[in-house]
Amino acid sequence: MGAVVFPIQKFYDQTSELVGIKSGLLLSDTDINSILKEKFEDTFLDNQSKDQIIRLRSEAIELMIKYIRIRIGNIPSAPKVNYYKILAKYLKDIEDFKIHGLYLGYAINQTNLGLEMTYESLKKEISKNKKLNDELIDALTFTIMEQIDDGITFPPSYNLDGAAPLQSLFELEVFPMSDNTFIDQKFIDYLAVNGNEIEEIHWRNFERFVAEYFQRQGLTVVLGSGQNDGGVDIRVFNEKNTKDPLILIQCKRYKSENKVSIETVKAFHSDVVYENAKLGLIATTSRVATGGKKVVNARNYNISVAEKENVKKWATTMWNK
Repeated sequence: MGAVVFPIQKFYDQTSELVGIKSGLLLSDTDINSILKEKFEDTFLDNQSKDQIIRLRSEAIELMIKYIRIRIGNIPSAPKVNYYKILAKYLKDIEDFKIHGLYLGYAINQTNLGLEMTYESLKKEISKNKKLNDELIDALTFTIMEQIDDGITFPPSYNLDGAAPLQSLFELEVFPMSDNTFIDQKFIDYLAVNGNEIEEIHWRNFERFVAEYFQRQGLTVVLGSGQNDGGVDIRVFNEKNTKDPLILIQCKRYKSENKVSIETVKAFHSDVVYENAKLGLIATTSRVATGGKKVVNARNYNISVAEKENVKKWATTMWNK
């Protein structure tokens, strides 16, 4: 591959657009710059004049975009299986590698025609070759799809209607694309990799995040209005009893240095008792004060707590990796 010559600003614009197409998250120049500086030492990242012309090899741009996607949770840092090692086991010479080239060409052609190319559709095509065993089919499918996905060529047609600025997660309530979810997967993926930032997100998005976690446990979840809710943010029901809540949840999106007070715990217990809930849960991005935990134990409150490390793990369990 050759080199690309363009102004620094165009690099940021096209990087944001391409990452947006692949992940659904639109990154600002500052977002991109901050992430790339973690790994790359290119001098243009320190240049204040975005009109300056730079020259980057296509391979370098691919690496940068892939790193950004890893850092925002769009793709895992490494696959669970080393499919390239499996390929090496089966493809011993140039003739063998023609198999890989054949299906890579097929995938590229389908993509260039604007046809959807998924892991499942490519595997189905490769599986037509009865000479290949399942292990090699999986290896061919994964490596080819990775090559297609890593490409920095814009598709023939696309739109960014479903994309959202990453900063919106932190600045305002974000409504999901689907009525069947509380928060879009792209934001969960981001939090799965950047769990420490969960205390910075908008408080309402934290409530949506918690509601989504419990809905994925197969429970019926009712998210409150976010205003004048009397201290109860989420009600969780099971299918056998839709009258009395199984769990009442109070969400506290606090900075790490701010703890949930003993007064909050005691007041919340009153709500749990009043609504005849089986369990009360305080979910926080910080911690519950020691005094609050002692009261729960001493008075045998039916209250559990999920603190920052717990809710960070919720994100990783919901990660679409």
